[in-house]
Amino acid sequence: MNITESIKFDKLKEENEALKEQLEMAHYFNQNLGKELDELKQQILYKEDFKKFAHCMNCGDDYFFNRCLTCGWKKIIDLKDNSKYDKLPSKENK
Repeated sequence: MNITESIKFDKLKEENEALKEQLEMAHYFNQNLGKELDELKQQILYKEDFKKFAHCMNCGDDYFFNRCLTCGWKKIIDLKDNSKYDKLPSKENK
């Protein structure tokens, strides 16, 4: 191998090492994004996670429309499983 080829080879070797480093950093960054995505997926709430029911505002009865005709009814939407709510981030933690 002559001097010119040796210089070219060394230059290509350096470029190869730099590209390997960039690839490793990109792989590490991608892994972190995957973990963050998994955490965000655990925080998603779907329509099926909630239950709806009517509630009398005055006497507290549920679904007794005939007994509470004069009362006002309030529609309440509640989580079926409160453990999902506990996993949600709060604005104060940001």
